[in-house]
Order: sequence, then C-alpha cells, then structure tokens
Amino acid sequence: MSAVTLAFLGLGGLSLLLLLLSFRFRHLGHLRLGHRLHLPRRARGPSYTLPATSGFLGGFGFGGAIAIEATHRTGPSAVLAGCVAGVVVGVPLAWAAARLVAAVAGMRTDATPESAGLVGTTGIVISEIPAGGLGQVRLSYAGQPMKFNARADGPLALGVEVLVIGVPTPSSVLVTPLQAVLNIEEGS
Repeated sequence: MSAVTLAFLGLGGLSLLLLLLSFRFRHLGHLRLGHRLHLPRRARGPSYTLPATSGFLGGFGFGGAIAIEATHRTGPSAVLAGCVAGVVVGVPLAWAAARLVAAVAGMRTDATPESAGLVGTTGIVISEIPAGGLGQVRLSYAGQPMKFNARADGPLALGVEVLVIGVPTPSSVLVTPLQAVLNIEEGS
C-alpha cells in the first residue's frame, strides 16, 4: 500500500472521527457563511453541517483510496486519480448527508399535549368524589392512563364513568356523569 493510499485512508478515518464528534457535540454541527455579517437570509450562503462535511471527506478519502488501489497507480498520477475519484464519490455523499440532516431537523412531530385537550374525554372514578370535594378519576392523557383530581356538581361513586367538562388546573378536572350526558342526548 502506497503512502498516497494511506493519506487518502487517513482522510476517510478523519471523516469518521468528525461524524462521531457531530453526534456527541451537536453545537459544532453547523457553519453558516455570512451569519455573523448580519446579511439577509437569502444572501448568507449555504449552511454547512459537520455530517455533510464528514460525508464529503469520507467519500473523498475512501473513494480516492479505492481508486488508487484499483488502478495500481503511483506518484502524481495516483494523487490525480484519487482526487478525481474522491470528488466523484464525495460530492454525492455530502449532498445526501446534508439532505438527511435537513430532513431530520425539519421533521414534524406531534403537538405537545395540553391539559385543555382533556375537555370531552371520558374516564372512570377511582376515588369517590364527595359533594363539593375532591376525588380522583383515571383518564387517558396523551395515550397514557393518568390520575387527575376531580370535582363534580354532586357526589360520584367509585367506578362511575365520567365526562370531563372543564380543566381548572393542569392536575384537576371538572367532571359530570357520562350516563347523564347520554340521557340528555337521547332525550333531544
């Protein structure tokens, strides 16, 4: 293996180190040209990420080393063959890495659950609710069964199905018996 091949392999190895660093230190991951110059967003230039740079260096280094060894070149022709093959392999890898990082960074996620979203959900009384007092109900909140403190207009016994009609605080709800609501709807 020639010294030129080792140099290209060293660049490929450096790219792997940069990729590992980008996973550990996320704040090192972006370089925006023109950002510090307070230019308008359109005039700032492209954003370079550490994963994209790592993709280019990896493609350049490993692609160049493969080309040198495959063509059995030595000297300046080996450097030229390695550089040409490195650019041919590195540019698409850098583009793909940049697209992947952009896709992951811009990925849509579910909305953050809010306690106001509990209004209209049904649950069950797990601790008796006295008239004018607090009891507990189990509701499904963000897909998880959770206990909430509950108040009702009248007393509710253990096991009664309830409908949430209000959320005075993030940890308490106002409930009414579900059967009473269903009876009202049937009578309409």
